[in-house]
Amino acid sequence: MSLLEDLRPPGANKFPGYIWLEAPDGWSLDWWDWQSGLNGTLRWCEAGSEPIQECAKDCLRRSTAGRLFAPDGELRWRVIPALGQSCWRTVFLGTADWVSAELEDHSDSLHDLKPRRDRFFLWGQQTEATPDEWVELRIPHRFRYPVSGNPRSVKVVVEQWNDDTGEPHFVRLCDLEPHQEQK
Repeated sequence: MSLLEDLRPPGANKFPGYIWLEAPDGWSLDWWDWQSGLNGTLRWCEAGSEPIQECAKDCLRRSTAGRLFAPDGELRWRVIPALGQSCWRTVFLGTADWVSAELEDHSDSLHDLKPRRDRFFLWGQQTEATPDEWVELRIPHRFRYPVSGNPRSVKVVVEQWNDDTGEPHFVRLCDLEPHQEQK
């Protein structure tokens, strides 16, 4: 958790980041306020319940995996219970300005890979009954994407690191974009 407390990307005062947390009993997809950090709040969702505002630190403690991302970097982690009570595996992909002293530099493993940005529509659709939420019937869950305005759909911006054959080796989340369909 100390890694998240100390992480400040360039421009953190100008824009919020995003956080995705997963746990056996719920999830969170929300804005990440760099200044508040672990003392801030997140919308915590559970199946069959309305989302509630929870302390970010409490959400993180109950999570088993997560991603903190912004346009120039993503920190991804997961808990590996088989390796002990507090064994976290972390991976960071992004600009060196983000890097914390707690992370080892393995950027040489990207030497033969080429980054490519792409955009994909996120799941879910809005209905008259859920104008501020996207309903995904296959999961089934309701999501409130952390985007501004009232878009009809949302795209996720990803950066894929591909080898010479086009096979992706790494994929990182970069941003969420509101999308209005053209009439």
